[in-house]
Amino acid sequence: MTTTLDVIKAALRRVNSYQSGEAIAPQDEQDCLDTLNDLLDSWSIDKLYIFGTNEWILSWTGGKKIYTVGNPLNTQLSGFNNTGAVGAASSPTTSQVWPNISGTVTSGSPTITGVTSIPSNLVAGANAAYSIGSGSILHDTQALFPPNTTVLAINVGAQTITMSANALGTSQGLDSISYSVPGDFPIPRPLRITGGFTRFNALDFTLDVEETQRGYTDILYKAQPGPWPTVAWWNPQFPYGLLNVYQSPGNGSEVHLFTDTILGNLTLNQTIMMPQGYSRALKWCLAKEIAAEFGFPWTEPMKVNAAEALSFIKALNARPAAVSRYDRALTRGGRADAGWIMTGGM
Repeated sequence: MTTTLDVIKAALRRVNSYQSGEAIAPQDEQDCLDTLNDLLDSWSIDKLYIFGTNEWILSWTGGKKIYTVGNPLNTQLSGFNNTGAVGAASSPTTSQVWPNISGTVTSGSPTITGVTSIPSNLVAGANAAYSIGSGSILHDTQALFPPNTTVLAINVGAQTITMSANALGTSQGLDSISYSVPGDFPIPRPLRITGGFTRFNALDFTLDVEETQRGYTDILYKAQPGPWPTVAWWNPQFPYGLLNVYQSPGNGSEVHLFTDTILGNLTLNQTIMMPQGYSRALKWCLAKEIAAEFGFPWTEPMKVNAAEALSFIKALNARPAAVSRYDRALTRGGRADAGWIMTGGM
């Protein structure tokens, strides 16, 4: 299986910067990792680069018609004015910057100790990121927390925070910890919502997510109650997106949302789980990015192979045009069909 470091090594060989078996300087590894994540981040925008769909199982809130979607770190929120994010009581403004948490951890322990100032918007929740009721996700500067570590419990009196995973090492002095503030739907903010439905009494009722802003604003009475929403308008604000629904749900039914996979956020030794063809495309495209960044010449094989690898991915992810379907009663005439006499019914 291919790891992130394998992709980086292959890209560096393609620009003739490093040779097989040669140790890569740590600073070069980090620079190439940042470049690779930037590349994948831009690929996420183009639907022809997206190979799959995520299904998120969440819950409606009775009577609520606007939902904030996202679970960004506090370091990602600085400078954003999000006062328009209705429903996120803790949404930041440009005058409200959330500082990091300071504390210490011990290898093999899930407890952060010595947290003298616990933020009021820190959320304790489930034992996995992005599940219903997910707690705040934690990230520390000393890299002692496993990926997607969340907050399980908070003890203000004891000045401790219990994490969903054990620390990978003992902190050197105070560790600086950033945290996420979950929205109403604490999933990664999607670029596109492609479908959805409400499940009620084992029956699935379609949620039309293709509504436009114009169509939603044309609805006269948006607080119209109903058993579950029938249409939704996705407003991709940042750092929280807004899901506006009509009708207002009358209960906390289970809602399933489908979103395009977001590429990126790789770590150096992470195994890359992608379909066939992506490994080659990543290596050649990263080589082009590295060549441009470090001033290496673009060779003809580099350009040809990168373009060919990308064309295969686009062909794989291209979707055929939808075929119109009609009720058979609308496409048949009212007269009896006596055409069987021409074939004898065969």
